[in-house]
Amino acid sequence: MNKYQRWYQNITARARMQTIQGYVERHHVIPRSLGGSDEPANLVNLTAREHFICHWLLVKITTGKDHHKMLNALRIMRAEKNGQQRYNTKITARVYENIKQEYAKLQSKTFKGKGNGFYGKHHTPEAKAAISEKNKGKKPTEQQIANQKLAITGRKRKPFSEEHRTNMSKSKQGEGNGMYGKIHSDETRSKQSAKAIGRKQSQETIQKKADAIRGSKREKKLCVHCDTMIAVNGYVRWHGENCKSKGK
Repeated sequence: MNKYQRWYQNITARARMQTIQGYVERHHVIPRSLGGSDEPANLVNLTAREHFICHWLLVKITTGKDHHKMLNALRIMRAEKNGQQRYNTKITARVYENIKQEYAKLQSKTFKGKGNGFYGKHHTPEAKAAISEKNKGKKPTEQQIANQKLAITGRKRKPFSEEHRTNMSKSKQGEGNGMYGKIHSDETRSKQSAKAIGRKQSQETIQKKADAIRGSKREKKLCVHCDTMIAVNGYVRWHGENCKSKGK
């Protein structure tokens, strides 16, 4: 028996012999999610503080899936409803942060891959059509847009590793590309064209783009037809096999 088990046993054993004046909370010595029953022998009355400490100790005592269950139980211990008067004593920011971080890691690990309820499944065409129809015309409110902007303002993600970039590139090549084997219809092209006509970038956007490339040097390639060094990003479109000087 480790110290956490000993402390837990002491609190629950003492609770069977004490009478609490005022607010109490009922606690399952063996939690129901771990197979405990509602029998009187498995129930004790605790103060709100003792109740929280017991659930904290259960997090320390358990392992594996049981640990995940107890961590979730501890995470929601701050919930209150009418008639409850929980935790006048302060739970420190560090304790709260540790609980939330560990719970987030466990959630992420649990629901990845085969742990995800939708793993290996695909929406049927009927389900896709129903989802599409439900979302048609739906626009976020001004408040929602403001909240989304506020949530990402000043936040910077870590640069992608070369391995991650390579994997992303491979995943979108060939049959992995959503447009693989497909061609935009004339109607779709017309819509795209109409939507782009008259579109202008703001001065702020133009300035950001200019600042992003300022000082950098673009790789250049020699066009054998016009004998000119051309930036590689525009080479294929205007030079090489498409060069106006070809054959002259």
